[in-house]
Amino acid sequence: MYSEDHTRYVLLTNGANRTNWRFDRRTLILLSVIILPIVFFCGTYMTLFGVYEKTVYPITQTLNVPDQLVERSDKYGKFVNVVNTEKIGFLSHIKNISDYRQYKLVCYYNFPQNEIVQLKGENIDPNLCTHLNLAFVSVVNNTLNVENSQLNDIKRILLLKNVNKDLKILLSVGGAGDKNGWPEMVKNHTNRKSFIKSVMTFIKTYKIDGVDLDWEFPNINENSDKKQKQHFTQLLEEMFIAKRRQYLNFLITLAVAAPVNIVDFAYDIPYINEYVDFINLMSYDYHFYTKFTPFTGLNSPLYGSSNEASIFSSLNINYSVNYWNYKGMDKSKIVVGLPTYGHSFKLVNARNNGLYAPARGYGKLGSKGFIDFSQVCTFLALNHITPVFDLETKSPYASKYTEWISFDDAQSLSYKAEFIRDNHFGGAMVYSLNTDRTIKDFAYLQGKPIKNSL
Repeated sequence: MYSEDHTRYVLLTNGANRTNWRFDRRTLILLSVIILPIVFFCGTYMTLFGVYEKTVYPITQTLNVPDQLVERSDKYGKFVNVVNTEKIGFLSHIKNISDYRQYKLVCYYNFPQNEIVQLKGENIDPNLCTHLNLAFVSVVNNTLNVENSQLNDIKRILLLKNVNKDLKILLSVGGAGDKNGWPEMVKNHTNRKSFIKSVMTFIKTYKIDGVDLDWEFPNINENSDKKQKQHFTQLLEEMFIAKRRQYLNFLITLAVAAPVNIVDFAYDIPYINEYVDFINLMSYDYHFYTKFTPFTGLNSPLYGSSNEASIFSSLNINYSVNYWNYKGMDKSKIVVGLPTYGHSFKLVNARNNGLYAPARGYGKLGSKGFIDFSQVCTFLALNHITPVFDLETKSPYASKYTEWISFDDAQSLSYKAEFIRDNHFGGAMVYSLNTDRTIKDFAYLQGKPIKNSL
């Protein structure tokens, strides 16, 4: 049997064949130099973005993100930049606290915006929360404006009290998308009186338990009336006095900002403390991709990181709640906000995937940078990802190639529940109940019922 080398020698016995072989070899080397980098680049690209497309970006139910959520996140981010010259799956974790019923569990429910399948108001578990905030109605012409579809939802949801008579149902007014009604309404006593009258009429007519005021935010726009902060406090005082005069026993609560720079501009905290039953602290959206903050960050960290400086060291729950308390709000009136969603980022460099890594936009997962827990669970499960749990901030995050997400899990929520209990705050607020697919998905991945978790 001839060897391969011998066969090659026999085939190249004449000079012409040897010359042709040398020429072909040079050609082959030249082609390899040209083609191999192209093949390598294409292969790498397909590996990162093509072959794994369905794994990295699984087809899940699209999160219908209200514009108001993006607007609030943008306000948080922009205000940090301007001022810086310095599902329900987890509800079971608060109920693990001993004597948890002394704490409030405030749940926001957004009125349906369309006919897409989602959690219907009448299907909410009436024993899940202590307080249910129906969001959002608007301020129009200095009065409460409730649309017919919203009123129908309210009537159905009020029937939940037949099952749980202790459930408190409140009407949430405003939200991040309600920009125009508040400034005009609070401007003078006459306008405020009209609004208060409309609120009290609605409460008496439909027998709801109170009103939750969510103005985002007084006094922070450059062209705003600088007395908005004072006028908003006057609104609360006048509403408080009016309900006492009429011997009405309804709740007055506020949804308030967490970043300290907004807090200083927007609220007279000692006076607010006198007139409200409690506040719902929006302690989420601390980090969200904007052109002012083009880097990754945690949506709702419990504590700050040692790597943070200046204003960024204050963007965490611990700092926010203690700042509100330091400024004059009773601890028992501070209800700590917990989001049922996370944020996604698109990394500049897949290898640089830690906290504060450069980002160049929203992630592909979710919508407009928002991801619900259903999408988080699918993303982690299909990609076999073990999240990174940051011990300093007590928060998880995860990444795959250029996709980076921040979210909460059972461990982070347990830390937050213990924090609320150990520091004697008023309870937890959940925003929001609407992503009902979260319940099944999160329960499946945790391997245990989730309804008894918070």
